[in-house]
Amino acid sequence: MIKVRKQWWSIILLASLLASAFVSPTGAAQSEPERADTLKIAIPGPIEDPTNFNMTNWSADRSRTGLHQFAYEYLFYDNLQTGEFIPWLAESYEYNEDSTALTVKLREGVTWNDGEAFTADDIVFTYDLMRENPSMSWADVASAAVESVEMIDELTAQFNLAEANPRLHLNREAFPAVGIWGGITILPRHIWEGEDPLTFLNNPPVTTGPYVLADATQSSVTWTRNENWWVTDVFGVTPGPKTIQMLYLGAETNVALALVNDELDTPNIGILSAGSFQEVARRNENVRAWETEAPYSWSDPCPRAMMVQNVTPGLETPEVRRAISHLIDREAIVELAYEGTTVPAWGIWPEYDANLPYFEAIGDLREQYPNETYDPAKAEELFAEAGVEPGDLNLRFLVNADSNEDMKSTAVIADQLIAAGLNIEIQPLSGSVLDDTIRRGEYDLKVHSFCPGYIVENLDLFHSDNFVEIGEMAPWYERNSFRYQNPELDAIIDQMFQVAPEDSETLIGLYEEAMAIWLADMPVVPIVQAPALVPFNTTYWEGWPTAEDPWNMPVSWWATFNLVVNGYPNPDTGEWVGGIKATGT
Repeated sequence: MIKVRKQWWSIILLASLLASAFVSPTGAAQSEPERADTLKIAIPGPIEDPTNFNMTNWSADRSRTGLHQFAYEYLFYDNLQTGEFIPWLAESYEYNEDSTALTVKLREGVTWNDGEAFTADDIVFTYDLMRENPSMSWADVASAAVESVEMIDELTAQFNLAEANPRLHLNREAFPAVGIWGGITILPRHIWEGEDPLTFLNNPPVTTGPYVLADATQSSVTWTRNENWWVTDVFGVTPGPKTIQMLYLGAETNVALALVNDELDTPNIGILSAGSFQEVARRNENVRAWETEAPYSWSDPCPRAMMVQNVTPGLETPEVRRAISHLIDREAIVELAYEGTTVPAWGIWPEYDANLPYFEAIGDLREQYPNETYDPAKAEELFAEAGVEPGDLNLRFLVNADSNEDMKSTAVIADQLIAAGLNIEIQPLSGSVLDDTIRRGEYDLKVHSFCPGYIVENLDLFHSDNFVEIGEMAPWYERNSFRYQNPELDAIIDQMFQVAPEDSETLIGLYEEAMAIWLADMPVVPIVQAPALVPFNTTYWEGWPTAEDPWNMPVSWWATFNLVVNGYPNPDTGEWVGGIKATGT
């Protein structure tokens, strides 16, 4: 088990710093003139195919490449930190009286980076293309939710829904709005028409975004500023960085050294441990995280839960899954794997203020099913009730070999389960092999994040509509790759989707009904809230969101990072908010 304590990690990092003589791990000197114009972001692993920029067929990495942060843009952005729903490529949306159609007004003046106008026809083309190619990213979900899209005029698109749904605008898998990670991406008809979307490399990508592709390797993707970006004409705003680089620097110590030496501006989530961050911040006063004191982290909206393959013999009964949950000491995981930067989780939702009324409504259910408590005696009782001997369970524990966080938490959990008598085989995988293995359900246990973080949408991840047999590709990792089915829960979720988001009273009542089923079934095992320990370096760039100035979410791997870099118009006043700037300007 990994048991590197903070003080030992500080010694290791300090030795690495001294040995490096402050030479950047990239070999670049601090005096390079272009450094002051460049935003550098560390990614957690190499890019498998740097020639492929087609993220609509699952083959290209939209996040590590920067493709959905700096190239593609979306109709709306949801700022979870402030609660703002921000119009971007679109200006407004409106449902008809029975919520069976959604009309979107596009913003005038938006263009693709080759100069062609962005119109409603591109939206119609994208949805038609997904319907014709159901294996495209989220095409099955989008086609099930949206019956058709009509171009009313060049700046007006009407989404005709398969059924009444007053929540379509919040569904990243069916609508071009971004709340967290990803979203339906609108494609330019004049580029994609006639291309096979399953083989097209989309290189270089034609997008509406502020940056264009300059170069790509397995360890680095470089974007340069689009000097003809439509936002500059419409809003008079120019992005601060002339260049953005997504860099794979290898080991955690390399990332730490780059931050100390001012050769890096921010890393993705899960790369730096608390110990290494503290040592970096001690050696470079310009490096800070969301909080200036422990736990330092921003609360990411994707809590960590252990997916349990519900059709695996021995795991198919709720009592066994709940027993396994009681064998997990979450406080030990917080201490050993996360170094105190997070808290245990009882469910799959972030602890945001907007969610608290829902959580308070199920206090009695949480007392009835305290599944998050470490209670070996209760686990023994549940195993006996299910007629299962812990020693008869031989489980494959899949882990992302490229993720420091996953490797650490998996090691701690596996040790706890082994100590309780279960037979655990840790299976490290990465890249497309890992992705396929998860979605085909060829695992028994796997720690994963649960997004998008909304009450209803997270419950929908467990809907039987997403169920496929082992070996077939599940719609998405957390979208029932763990093969759970319960028609009673399905019926409640279906009702929730007929309720407008602002009708919280009705939704809370339905949530109580749903959680009476979910907590008893325990289809996945909640582990911890997700800490986003993502420090920023202000040597070259300032204006980052912080706990003192929480104007946005500090997450460089989400599509919303576009707004962190460039800012956005306040949806109420139109005043420009945020956007990083060169330090001292």
